[in-house]
Order: sequence, then C-alpha cells, then structure tokens
Amino acid sequence: MKALKKICQILIAVFGVAALAMFCFSFVNLNMTTGAVQASGLQIAFGAQVGDLEKIARSTDILFCFWMSVLTLVLGVATFFAKTTKLKYFVAGVSLVPAIYMLVVLLSNPWKFVDTRPFTAITESITYAPFVLYAVIALFLVAAASVAYMFVSDYIEVLASKGEKKVLVKRVVQFFKDYKSETKKIVWPGLRDVVKNTVIVLIMCAIIGALIWLVDWGLGSLLKLVW
Repeated sequence: MKALKKICQILIAVFGVAALAMFCFSFVNLNMTTGAVQASGLQIAFGAQVGDLEKIARSTDILFCFWMSVLTLVLGVATFFAKTTKLKYFVAGVSLVPAIYMLVVLLSNPWKFVDTRPFTAITESITYAPFVLYAVIALFLVAAASVAYMFVSDYIEVLASKGEKKVLVKRVVQFFKDYKSETKKIVWPGLRDVVKNTVIVLIMCAIIGALIWLVDWGLGSLLKLVW
C-alpha cells in the first residue's frame, strides 16, 4: 500500500507538470480579417501581445485555472515532505477545481472566456485548439491521482490504527447517520409560540427604534442650540 501511495504522489506531480505545460501551447485560434493568429494559454491568462497585434486582454477565468493548477502541483509535491496527514484532503479538493473549471471552458463558447480586446472589431471567430482538451485531460488525471492518494493514505492510517479508525467512506456514512439522528431531536415551536415570539420581536424593534429616534432628535436639537 505504501508503494501505491508513492505511485499516486508521483502521478500527481507528473500530470501536474503536464497540465501546466499545456498552458504554454496554443489554446485558441483567432480568425481575423488580417489572417489567422494563435494564442497560448499563458498569453490569454496574463494578457500578452499576440502575433503582430496589440496586447490581448487578460482572461481572469483562464488565469484562475492556471493558478489553481499551480496550487495543485505545489500541494502534490508538498505531500512528499509534509508530516501532517490532513494535506491529502486539500490536494484532492483543490485538484478538482481547475479540472471542472477547464471542462466548463472547453464546453463553452470561446467568446465567453477569451477577451479579444482591443481588436474585437477585426476578429471574425474564435476556435479552441486541441491543447485545451489535453489540459482538461491532464487536470482530470491529476484529480484522479489526488483522490486515489487520499483514499490510499486513509486506508494506510486505518491499518495502522488496528481497527480503532474506520475508513473514510464509513466515517462519512456515520456522519450523516449521526446528523439524521440529531435532526430528529429538534423540537419545532407551535403556531402560538411563533406568533408570540414574532410580536415580542416587533415590539422590541419598535421600542429600540423610538429610543434611537429620540436620541438623534435630542442631539440634533442640542447642536442647533450650540451652533
């Protein structure tokens, strides 16, 4: 199991580097009146000059995916050195964010995520390049390796506890069972109590409002006398 854990960690690092590498390649093809131009993921994310054209506007969506991919890689590498066992949950959770977000980008109209200012007027169409799909695949592989690492690490901890700790799935199921049992203990007030408490709240709001108005009126009058 420890060997499988190491394999998962290595896969996170390898696929994480591959996903970041995809941002260096062409993400979109810009078909303009002056000719076709390609823009890489980094150019779209940070905003840079595309071909002989002006600087393309920065895309916050692609930039977010890029930095989340970087964070996933950093957390994945940190698992080799970190002593805490909680890091596996962060790696699994964070890795899913850029993967799902990039999938949304891939399945959506490029105009929604690629800001072609200031040359929108001469842009006829935008199409995604294959490297967007490759980036999505790499990010989902990172997510899969991260989730596998989380379950394998948790299982190793369960084995080390010698039965004192349950596996993650059983702990989640037990949590919802406990939650359901606790909700059954809730005592909901009747209609009479609701009406009574509502009236009390409204009266107190009216009293406090009147006191605030009196203080404000008194201070206003005092200031008029002074000035």
